[in-house]
Amino acid sequence: MMDDRATSVATNAPARTSARTNARANILLVDDRAENLLALEAILEPLGQVLVRANSGSEALKQVLILDFAAILLDVQMPGMNGFEVAEIIKSRERSRTIPIIFLSAINKEEAYVFKGYSMGAVDYVFKPFNPDVLRSKVAVFVDLFVKQRELQRQAELLRNAEKRELELEHRTSLLETEARSAAKLSQMNDELHRRQVALEQAMGARNRFYASMSHELRTPINAVIGYSTLLLDNIYGPLNVRQKEGLQRTLKAARHLLELVNDVLDLSKIEAGKIELSLQPVMFPALIEDLFVTVRPMADEYGSTLSLDMESESFTIVSDPRRVRQILLNLLSNAIKFGEGKPIRVVCKQTDDKGVQLEVIDQGVGIAPDDMPRIFEEFVQVTESKQPGTGLGLPISRRLAQLLDGSLTACSTPGVGSTFRLTLPASLGDDAVPTAELAAATVA
Repeated sequence: MMDDRATSVATNAPARTSARTNARANILLVDDRAENLLALEAILEPLGQVLVRANSGSEALKQVLILDFAAILLDVQMPGMNGFEVAEIIKSRERSRTIPIIFLSAINKEEAYVFKGYSMGAVDYVFKPFNPDVLRSKVAVFVDLFVKQRELQRQAELLRNAEKRELELEHRTSLLETEARSAAKLSQMNDELHRRQVALEQAMGARNRFYASMSHELRTPINAVIGYSTLLLDNIYGPLNVRQKEGLQRTLKAARHLLELVNDVLDLSKIEAGKIELSLQPVMFPALIEDLFVTVRPMADEYGSTLSLDMESESFTIVSDPRRVRQILLNLLSNAIKFGEGKPIRVVCKQTDDKGVQLEVIDQGVGIAPDDMPRIFEEFVQVTESKQPGTGLGLPISRRLAQLLDGSLTACSTPGVGSTFRLTLPASLGDDAVPTAELAAATVA
């Protein structure tokens, strides 16, 4: 019955210490005799600490695994596992090796036992019967050391936490300062970017105004040259000899090329200024393409190319600007004829799944090198080495017009095989013409 009582006290020890762990220290009392444990409790109770009882070596080891102790009072002579064996195991574990152990013995008083006790790591070896006041004072010293050590650990933890908070604060301050500097630099860069943007817009506006003004001023004399050259070639002012006709034909050809350049520059300036107005009307396919064939057939005959149309769907209609669609296709067909080396030119037309249109102009000409493909839609660029006249503006203007019509213009080409230009347009842009401001924004793309 005594053994049961000791075990019960030891088992309930963790519950007794949980509420006041920070205020009281644990002291482990180990003895196989219940009356000895009661005596030790009576002696040490004035210390006001938590007294944990163990009535065997194995029970003591279990408690050491559960709790931290300020000191262990360990009986040397116990059945099963004696005090020396218990101490050896306690000292072999990292967590418990620093716990002060006081051996208590009523039998083994020889110096050999005392020496063995100290060699096992004990801080004292007390013989029974012992002086209660002396024993209490010794244990009080270890309790005081334990409490102070625990307080030092707590202070160290607080210091580490304070240092951590200070480092975090310094880091946060540094981040805020960096963000502030970055924000100031970003604001400065934005101001500079805005200034340059305004300057660029002003320069582009001035350039577009110059283009428009010069285009209008040049058109009048060029049209006069074309008109009078045509009249002369028609023998309105009398017959011409062969050399005169050849000279006038070269003059007429050069004037028409110059007029084409002026018109392209004027279109480009209008697009960049967002001043092109779209007139949305029904556009019928293949009627528009067949009409274009009539227009470009003389040119195709001159170069020796044949024109063919492949309709991959029934006749259909979209809502767009027929004049601009015609302008795009006319440019694509003219390029195909000029660079097609007299080979057949094919136009493929089909209605898309969303009721729009996809048009492909396919030639079998010299083709375009892969390195030149990204440049074909740049202004004033002619990547193909050819003697064919051109302004280098046809494709850039065509792509921009396709974008204004909510469509796209793409190209693929294989050198020596030919090129394919694909125009895709939606079924409709809406009921009203696209506002000028929106057109200006679209030209940025």
